[in-house]
Amino acid sequence: MHINSWIPFLLPVAAASSIPFGTEFARRQLPKEPTGVKSIKTANNVTIRYKEPGKAGVCETTPGVKSYAGYVDLSPTEHTFFWFFEARHDPENAPITLWLNGGPGSDSLIGLFEGQNGADAPFFYFTANSCLHLELGPCHVNEKYETYLNPHSWNEVSNMLFISQPLGTGFSYAEKEAGSLNQLTGAFQDEDVAGVQGRYPVINATMIDTTNLAAEATWEVLQGFLGSLPKLDSKIKSKSFNLWTESYGGHYGPAFFDHFYKENQKIKNGSVDGIELDFNTLGIINGIIDESIQAPHYPEFAVHNTYGIKAVNETVYNYMKFANEMPNGCQDMIQNCKMTNRTSLTDYAICTEAGNMCRDNVESPYYVFSGRGTYDIRHPAQDPTPPSYYEKYLAKDEVMNALGVDLNYTSSNSEIYYAFQQTGDFVWPNFIDDLEDILTRPVRVALIYGDADYICNWFGGEAISLATKYPHSKQFKAAGYAPFLVDGVEYGETREYGNFSFTRVYEAGHEVPYYQPVASLQLFNRTLNGWELPKGEKKLTPDFGSDGPSSATHTQSSVPLPTSSVAPSKSAAPWMW
Repeated sequence: MHINSWIPFLLPVAAASSIPFGTEFARRQLPKEPTGVKSIKTANNVTIRYKEPGKAGVCETTPGVKSYAGYVDLSPTEHTFFWFFEARHDPENAPITLWLNGGPGSDSLIGLFEGQNGADAPFFYFTANSCLHLELGPCHVNEKYETYLNPHSWNEVSNMLFISQPLGTGFSYAEKEAGSLNQLTGAFQDEDVAGVQGRYPVINATMIDTTNLAAEATWEVLQGFLGSLPKLDSKIKSKSFNLWTESYGGHYGPAFFDHFYKENQKIKNGSVDGIELDFNTLGIINGIIDESIQAPHYPEFAVHNTYGIKAVNETVYNYMKFANEMPNGCQDMIQNCKMTNRTSLTDYAICTEAGNMCRDNVESPYYVFSGRGTYDIRHPAQDPTPPSYYEKYLAKDEVMNALGVDLNYTSSNSEIYYAFQQTGDFVWPNFIDDLEDILTRPVRVALIYGDADYICNWFGGEAISLATKYPHSKQFKAAGYAPFLVDGVEYGETREYGNFSFTRVYEAGHEVPYYQPVASLQLFNRTLNGWELPKGEKKLTPDFGSDGPSSATHTQSSVPLPTSSVAPSKSAAPWMW
């Protein structure tokens, strides 16, 4: 296996949520068994254990809006945590949207609560007033570990389902035991080895160590949940389905949506039993979709970004470009991976080698030499980050009881990350193929990229949109960039033709809804409800094309952003959330 000096900056030493919050955390009692948990047995023999957290004042407290949290138990060793929020308006007819974070191994509650898990990712930075910013869930947690409502929550326009996947992420588990998680590997250690620091998930990470396997597992969870809805929340009638995701969701989104769609067709034609859905939209925010297409844009973004920041010098820039193009470099090794069937250990080793080469030598020199943020190039790398209040909020006894959980929360699981890394899943080439297949179907696809993010930068995202081959790719390329407007304010630029769009969002880092909540909600709303994206004034037609210049030309100088006085953890390295 190829290993060099860059690798410590790429592979997380440990997820901070897998490390005790200081000595006081180690002395905590084990989480208590929740009370008042109800259960439903579905027609497909799946058990749903649930509570209604809103009744206990947890997160969504809008009058009349219900929420449900608990577990989809597929088997004695498959317990997936979910949190479902009714739409704030007309939940009976509102669509259902599944939200997934990436990682791999990062929990979807990151997207629910925070713009970013600051304790886990010290290279992502917030502004000083970050307590006023959040991502897309109904509530945010302040420094007193209290919640307040998010007026720009995505359940303003859709029923929202958050799933913690794969097993071992968030509150999901195969088995659970008292002990701790290894600070290097993320693997569970029983109390005889490490003492008791909490109750944690025990998993075999190699059971789900590729995106394709995760897609299969998540479809079963989704079907189990949907099978419970008539009893869980009988008012929900809509079968309109959307999948939205971010970061490593550039892998998850295309693969999951494609697999879900094909399985749904089997239900539709009667070859298998299940809950049939009406597939509507796929949204990907700052996604890493295809490494061979996106890798060349790491050096370009580091030096030629639209903020006028030259993050690395000419020598480092040239090295990054050379590492991508040289014989046996990044592109050659990805081609070697493409030539495998990706089914054997030998295949996995070839693809892992490619991933290490690309991430170590094309992507990672920026982390070593730039001194700038991974998820927001405008910030210095050691810019202090506010704490992730929601993690300690989820550790409160009354909150855990309201959610129906009795194990410690794991926001990002290093064991899962390493398992995916060891199969070479990072550079598998099939995800753009899945995207192209999806675009031949009557569904809408939105690619959305914040323009200050480095790790999944918009240069690479735009390249994906232009490289995607489908029946209308010529018309898409011919469409121009139109200003993306909300109430007359320009938040970005959109290229759109028919059912496919690419939007660059100004002044936004890796997690766009955190930086631009108003714009993000409207991007989501217009996509789901069939409006053209630039202005949202007309219903989208199959031949609608945005009008404007062929390039996204908006530039602005980098203004130093406000900082917090709270220093970040230094235990982690870049993840694709």
